Amino acid sequence: MSVQLRRLLSHGPVAMTASGLFFAAMGAMIKALGHSIPLFQITFFRAMVSALLLGMVMWRRGIPLRGENRGLLVIRSVVGFIAMTLNFYALARINLGDAAVLNQSSPVFVLLFSWVFLGERFYRSLLGLTALSFFGIVLILRPSGEVFNLAGLAGIGGALFAAAAYVSIRRLHRTDSFWTMAFYFMAASAILSFPPMLATWKDPDPRQWALLIGSGVFGTLGQLLMTLAYKNEEASWVAPFSYAGVLFSFLLGIAFFGEHPDLWTLLGAGLTIGGGIALVALKNRLKPPSAPELPVPDGEVLDAVEDRPRSSPA
Repeated sequence: MSVQLRRLLSHGPVAMTASGLFFAAMGAMIKALGHSIPLFQITFFRAMVSALLLGMVMWRRGIPLRGENRGLLVIRSVVGFIAMTLNFYALARINLGDAAVLNQSSPVFVLLFSWVFLGERFYRSLLGLTALSFFGIVLILRPSGEVFNLAGLAGIGGALFAAAAYVSIRRLHRTDSFWTMAFYFMAASAILSFPPMLATWKDPDPRQWALLIGSGVFGTLGQLLMTLAYKNEEASWVAPFSYAGVLFSFLLGIAFFGEHPDLWTLLGAGLTIGGGIALVALKNRLKPPSAPELPVPDGEVLDAVEDRPRSSPA
């Protein structure tokens, strides 16, 4: 990496925006594969390529693959696998931008899950923003629209499981690093998708091989760039830039798949994204000084933190 590029990516918003671009490109690759390659074959190669790349980075840095809280690491990985599979199912069957918005709605569910399962304080001032975000989701999933189907519901399900993964990450930060969590997640996803992949295997052509491997490479680059963004800046400052991925997804959908979002979809996307950004900002402003910040979605339910465990994660 050149000195100029390294210096540019040292700015958190730039790294986060680049991360959104890579995740959007990964989503476009998965969508291009969705009607010709079985779901679990896509999931396997996405996860396997990423696990290999992350494993090589960990080996070069001397980071042990063995985690501390292995039970919770496995649970988090299984939940993340379900979230990723549901998201990939939605990507293949609804508009790219719609799937991206639904996937990025997870902060709303994180807020609710943290209140229910972690006993965190729920501020009344957040109720209006939560309702606003849910209303945006309803506009995208409107029963009279083409997104209100199994794929659209899978997109919401992916966001729900992503939120559950975030809640488990809150606990894992105390014992394990980002690298360990990411490697467990991808390795477990590859293992879990392997048997159904064999049962539904379809021989890819050269273009499909390139897309399968490319989805893993681009997804990993998106994860690493997000990590870099959070290492260099405050989470509350760089978090809104993660939503650039939604804009990129809409643009890629228009350019490569002939998708044209209608007014209701754009309004719903605006409400969901605006509510999500405001929830993150307001929750972090209201939280006690020692409390962890509300995590933001990254497209692959991986929290981006430094490569050492922290008691107060960003």
